[in-house]
Amino acid sequence: MTVSTPRGEVSGSSVVAVSWTENFFPEGAKYHLTLRGDATTVDLGGGQFLFALLAYEDSQEPHSTGMIPLKLLRQKLPNQSDDDYWAPDTFKRVRAARGRGPITLPQKLYPRFLRFRDVKDPRTAELVDPDNLAKSFGPGVRLVRVTIEITDAAVTRGTRKILPWLSRHAQWFGLSKGNPNMPALGPANLIDIDNL
Repeated sequence: MTVSTPRGEVSGSSVVAVSWTENFFPEGAKYHLTLRGDATTVDLGGGQFLFALLAYEDSQEPHSTGMIPLKLLRQKLPNQSDDDYWAPDTFKRVRAARGRGPITLPQKLYPRFLRFRDVKDPRTAELVDPDNLAKSFGPGVRLVRVTIEITDAAVTRGTRKILPWLSRHAQWFGLSKGNPNMPALGPANLIDIDNL
């Protein structure tokens, strides 16, 4: 993720482990998604950080890091619905993209973005509009690009260095607790996760 600031461009990246396992129960989702990793974070300076959430389900279309490769690389057939990401060919395409370098995401596949007015206080969380970073971070700040890369690299960690108040025992953190600026968030709204 790259952001332009009055001091120049700054970037942040993270490696998140994503795996899908076939659901052997006849009812429910075709696959179970497992995530392990941290939100991508960009240090904008002055104690300001932009976070790309691993998932954010409080919207008409759920955004999840684990679904982005499937949505990006699938080849939709004429009689397929927009929600059918699970075709065997799609998994082959994701595997084939490994090691081929970064792919720029179209905006419709962007994760949700978040900031804290004060990184020491979870109650100051706010969603950020990717089309208007200047509203949240000041004049001259704009999102340049968001990319994804399929890799075998190790999962990266670092969010807890910036947000030490994240519970080391919780798999998720409900940011809306006591925060009137955020819609209700739950387990699917993630900054830091070991397993879902």
